[in-house]
Amino acid sequence: MSALSLIGEYSSDTEEEVFSPKKVNLDRLPVPESILSWKGVKHHEEIDDDPSLHDGRIRTFKHERGNWATLVYILYKPSTALHSWMENVKSEQFFEDGKLFDEFHISLTRTVAIKFHWITSFVEGLKEMCKNLNSFTVELKDIKVYCNDDRTRTFLGIACENRALNNVTENLNKLFNEYQLPCFYEEASHHVSFLWTLGDQVESLKKLVPTLSASLKTFLFDNFEDGFIDVHELHCKIGNKLYTFKLRSESVV
Repeated sequence: MSALSLIGEYSSDTEEEVFSPKKVNLDRLPVPESILSWKGVKHHEEIDDDPSLHDGRIRTFKHERGNWATLVYILYKPSTALHSWMENVKSEQFFEDGKLFDEFHISLTRTVAIKFHWITSFVEGLKEMCKNLNSFTVELKDIKVYCNDDRTRTFLGIACENRALNNVTENLNKLFNEYQLPCFYEEASHHVSFLWTLGDQVESLKKLVPTLSASLKTFLFDNFEDGFIDVHELHCKIGNKLYTFKLRSESVV
């Protein structure tokens, strides 16, 4: 199950252009790839809003026509060794009902709903913001337990540490304020969620944290390079479209 598929789904409003056959120019030049890609690429198909069809998950907030679920995040692909460690956690008695994500990420914002007519300026704002941010490296630390706002799902995550993460989130908060959107949590705890279960299971899973954190630290000691994530780009998911924004490769003196 993809971590990003847990984001509340919204039907995508589309604007269709109708052309008269007489006005169609078959010899016109193709649109440059750079422009096409900037409109975002299709990320997934919309899913039926029936919990029984997607592991009991419930829509986080009510669907309203014209609203697009939006999240800014860092896409992460764990090494084969770390992925095996995650699978071992799932297969052991620690997390019998847990489900492992198919994709992993570090959230930099809350999942919010933006209006269709905001998308162009919002994306442009993200583009300009990323032009002024340098690439950075995140360190994986220990295990923490998280629960979503409506207490319908609980997650095991690997906490991340780097001042640059807070800087990115602060910049995103400023952008969100321009659209009167909810900012990130006051006590930001950036992390990579890797297992989830239904309901509020925080108290029971907290008891497992010391053992799992010790296991993770042992793994990272033996696999040092797996403890770091090099971040060169940010991603933004808006409805079923995915946008990618490159960060600066080095500091500008």
